[in-house]
Amino acid sequence: MDQKKVKIIGLKIHEQMGILHSCQMDFDSENHLIAIKGSVGSGKTTLQKSLQLGTLGSDVLKHDKQLFGNIDQEVQLMDGDTRLFVGCKSTEDGGLDFILYQKDETGKKIKNPVIDGVKATPANYLKTLQTELTWRMDDLMSENPTIQKNLLLQLFKSELIDLGVVFDKKHSGWNDSILGQIEVAENERSLREFERKSVGGFANQLEPLGIDVDDDKTWPIFIDSFDLTQQKQQKIFEFDNVSSVKEQKLCGIMNRANAKINEIKSRNNELKELNRQIEQEFEKKKTQYSQNIHTFNGIKTDLQTLVDQKCLTLEEKNTFIGALTAAFNNDGATCGVLNQLVEFDGDKITTKVSEWTGDQVVKQLLDELTLIRREYVLEDSRVVSDEGIKTEIEQLTKRIDSANANNKKRQMLDAFLSWRDANKNVLELRAQYAALLSSVNTGVEGLKINVNRDGDAMEIFMTYNGAFDPKYFSNIEMEDRKLTSYSGTQKPLICLLLQNYLLSKKPKALRYLWIDNVPIDNKTKVFLQQMGEKLDVTIIVNITGDFSRETLQNGEVLLEGGEVFFKN
Repeated sequence: MDQKKVKIIGLKIHEQMGILHSCQMDFDSENHLIAIKGSVGSGKTTLQKSLQLGTLGSDVLKHDKQLFGNIDQEVQLMDGDTRLFVGCKSTEDGGLDFILYQKDETGKKIKNPVIDGVKATPANYLKTLQTELTWRMDDLMSENPTIQKNLLLQLFKSELIDLGVVFDKKHSGWNDSILGQIEVAENERSLREFERKSVGGFANQLEPLGIDVDDDKTWPIFIDSFDLTQQKQQKIFEFDNVSSVKEQKLCGIMNRANAKINEIKSRNNELKELNRQIEQEFEKKKTQYSQNIHTFNGIKTDLQTLVDQKCLTLEEKNTFIGALTAAFNNDGATCGVLNQLVEFDGDKITTKVSEWTGDQVVKQLLDELTLIRREYVLEDSRVVSDEGIKTEIEQLTKRIDSANANNKKRQMLDAFLSWRDANKNVLELRAQYAALLSSVNTGVEGLKINVNRDGDAMEIFMTYNGAFDPKYFSNIEMEDRKLTSYSGTQKPLICLLLQNYLLSKKPKALRYLWIDNVPIDNKTKVFLQQMGEKLDVTIIVNITGDFSRETLQNGEVLLEGGEVFFKN
C-alpha cells in the first residue's frame, strides 16, 4: 500500500506560552531526527505541548489538562502537495478553539477545507493520522502496570476487535463478547460472594464442622423440617387446650360412629327392598298354586262322576289320579329365605354383632362400628394430662433444632459451592481473554503481549527479545524480556519499531514519534537517526543538558530562557 504522508513543516507561536516566547520555527521535512535541547526549565516541555496541541488537537486535554496562560499558535502541515494549518487559540471561557484551514494567495484563511473528498475538521483529520503511541511513549514504558495496560489495549484495539474483544458497552455485540461475558460473570460472582458472606460460606469455616468442600461424602443432606414443625405446633395447641382437645377428639370419634351407623342404615334399607321383592315373588307363586289345586280337585270330582256313571272303572280312575298327582309339583309354593335385618331403637342398634349371620357388608360395617366405639371408650377413659404432650414437644424441638443446625451447614456449603462455580467461570473467561490478548500480532518481530494471571489480577505487559539488533539490546540469547527491563536508551528504539507498524496500517499518516524524559547518548542518537531513515519515521526527542548555540547541528533546536535557537 502506498501510504500518503503528512509532515510537520512549521510552528508559529503568536503569544508567549508559559516561558516560551513567541517565535516561528520551520522544520526540514527530510530530517528524521529533531533534537530539542536545553537545560531544566528552558521551555522544552512547553514546546512539546505547543506541537502536541497543533497535531493532536483537543485530544491532548485527555492526557494533560495543564495549559500555560493564553494560547495563540498555529502548526503548519504538508499533506502531499497541500499546505494545511492547525490553529489553536484560547477562548474567553478558558477553553481552546481549534481550526483547520488553508490560506489563499492573500493569506486569507479557508476553514475546514475538503481533503480527500471530505470536508475536514481538526478532530477527525488529526485523529486519523497518528496513533495513541505518538505522544504517549512514556505510558508504554511505564513501571505502572495499569498505565501500560491501558495504552496497550488502545494500541491494539482494532486487532482485538477482530478477535471478538468488544470494548464499547453500547456496541450491539458487547453482551456476547468476552468482556461482556466477564462483566456478567463478575456480577454473578459478586452476588454469590455477598450470599456466602451472609451465611459464612467459606472453606475455613466449613472445615471445623467436618465438611470437606472437595469430598461430597462429608456434605450434609438437607432435612425438610416442615412436617416436624407442623407436628410441634399441633402439640403446642394440645398442650394449651388439653380438655378441649379431648372433647374435640371425642366429638370426632362420635361423628365417625354416626357416619358408620348411617352406612348401616343405608345397607339395611337395601336389604329391606330385597326382602320386599322376595315376598312379592312368593305372593305370585301362591296365587298360581291355588289355581292348580282348584283344577286338580275339579278333575278328581269329574273322574268320580265318570266312575259313578260306570264310564270309568275305579282302577282307571285311580290310575288317572296317580298320574295327575305325580305331575302336580308343590315345591314352587314355598317362600324364599328373607335377608336378616339390623334392628334399631331410634338411632340405637339393638342387634348384637355376635348374633349377626346375615349380609357380609353389614357384618363389616358392624365390626368397624364396634372398633370406633372401643376407641371412644378408651379416649373417654383417658386421664387428661399435659406431661406426655410436653415431653413430645421437647422431643420435636430437639429434632427441629438438629434439622435446622444441619440445614444451616448445608446452606453454608451451598453458598460456598455457588460462589466457587461463579468464581471458576470468571477465571475461565479471564483465561480466554488472556489467550486472546497473547494471540495478538504486534507487527514487530520478537515483540509480544503477555499476561500474568494471579486469581483476579491480570498483569498485561509487553516483552521483547531484541530481534532487531540483539547486540544493541544486550540480548544475544534473544530472551523475552519485559519492556521495563530495557535501559532508558533502548526503550525508544522498541517504541520506534512498534510505531512504524502501527502507522503502516493507516492509508495516511503523520509518521512521528515524540520521545521525552529519556537519556539519549550519541550512540543512541545515531542509531535513532538511522532507524528513522530506514523506517521513514521522524523522531522528536527532548535532550536535557547544558548546550551552547555554537555546537548546534542541523535538525537540532536549542531553548534558552524561553527563546528558540537553531542552525540555519
